[in-house]
Amino acid sequence: MTLPVFFELEKMFPKVQFDVLVGERSKEIFLTLPNVDEVFLYTSKHRGIMGKIPLIKNISKKRYDLVIDLRHSILPIFVRSKKKIFTTFKPKISGIHATEEHLKNVFHKCAQSFEFDYSDKIIIDTKTIIKFSDVFDRIQGSVGIVPGATWQPKAYRVEGFISVAKRLRDLGLNLVLLGSSDEIDLCEQISKEVESLNLCGKTNLMDLFYIIKNLSVLVTNDSGPMHIASLLDIPTVALFGPSDERRYRPWGKKFRVLMHKEICRECLYQRCDKGGSCMDLIKPDEIVKATIDILRTLE
Repeated sequence: MTLPVFFELEKMFPKVQFDVLVGERSKEIFLTLPNVDEVFLYTSKHRGIMGKIPLIKNISKKRYDLVIDLRHSILPIFVRSKKKIFTTFKPKISGIHATEEHLKNVFHKCAQSFEFDYSDKIIIDTKTIIKFSDVFDRIQGSVGIVPGATWQPKAYRVEGFISVAKRLRDLGLNLVLLGSSDEIDLCEQISKEVESLNLCGKTNLMDLFYIIKNLSVLVTNDSGPMHIASLLDIPTVALFGPSDERRYRPWGKKFRVLMHKEICRECLYQRCDKGGSCMDLIKPDEIVKATIDILRTLE
């Protein structure tokens, strides 16, 4: 959700070199971008004031023309820069997408002022293309399914995904299962019941960009792959429960959000005592219909 800001800055300042501070999971994409000079990693050892001191010292070896913070962090306060745009003491803007909030904070323009198609910005290396060359014909134009989520209550039940997968397969659609190594069991439960290409646990971040870019549609919980699909302008069916879909839904126009209990927008995640039962209100028939509908709009 922060990459649109980076790409818009790149358009404005095509000759400028950028340094970025990111988490471990995001570093791969920034390492491929030609305008990125240095990638600083924020890891678990940097939590707390004492943990941040070495990181601040390292970043402060340089002096910047501009520092932008999109994570409500205190770090920009200590980085040497001629100008700073930071959200440290700003409350989050309620009711709007996080991407729109970022764009407002940086450019002071509404989201409608920008065009969101950054698929040509993502550079896929030859190794990734070769890695999936044997199964590319099973990836291209297929329906991707992401059954996992970083927090269990945000995940649709696996039995529901199996029902959806069977229906889609009966309609003649090829399926690709995606997820992290923590979600291998979920995808195996689906692949045992439904013919599919199971790539769960076999992909890094750039692999995901390459695979999702070649899908016809992605069916997913609120997850990282959902945001990748949004960035690549790939049609998406997103399943939401204990999360604010107004802030974290897919971006753009090619998506369907399925959600039935708006009170769950305010769920405080770890305090949820319902076990994500709001996700059960979404029925497999709805997911199949939304997937077929969004595919028909592409014909």
